[in-house]
Amino acid sequence: MCVARVLTAHSLPPRQALGSLCSPWAAPRVGPLPPAPAMVRISKPKTFQAYLDDCHRRYSCAHCRAHLANHDDLISKSFQGSQGRAYLFNSVVNVGCGPAEERVLLTGLHAVADIHCENCKTTLGWKYEQAFESSQKYKEGKYIIELNHMIKDNGWD
Repeated sequence: MCVARVLTAHSLPPRQALGSLCSPWAAPRVGPLPPAPAMVRISKPKTFQAYLDDCHRRYSCAHCRAHLANHDDLISKSFQGSQGRAYLFNSVVNVGCGPAEERVLLTGLHAVADIHCENCKTTLGWKYEQAFESSQKYKEGKYIIELNHMIKDNGWD
């Protein structure tokens, strides 16, 4: 009768334990696996609040790839953010809003709320809550996302 010797991480010195557990020639294990070494970190998979349709061109967060907006919701590419060029969108997903505050922007006084990615918490731009000049009312309820915080994703040639 043949008896297999079972090696555990606790029965060997640390270096031998890692080598024997990772080796394809190690004896077969019986029973539960030993706890993972402290240096191994297991991360949970990313889940977003909303996924945009795969057949559309879309924009995603440059930092974590969370979906942000469909290309169909793009209103204008001629906006200026606090850190460079920005796009104006009709609607976005996977973003959270901060409190609204009044700011004097290039086009006058507006009430805006900073928006951030819900997945990685990076500030992406802002939402126009209220425009005080009649010529700027079209911006109300729309979103600015700065180009340095988003990437083109899916279907761009």
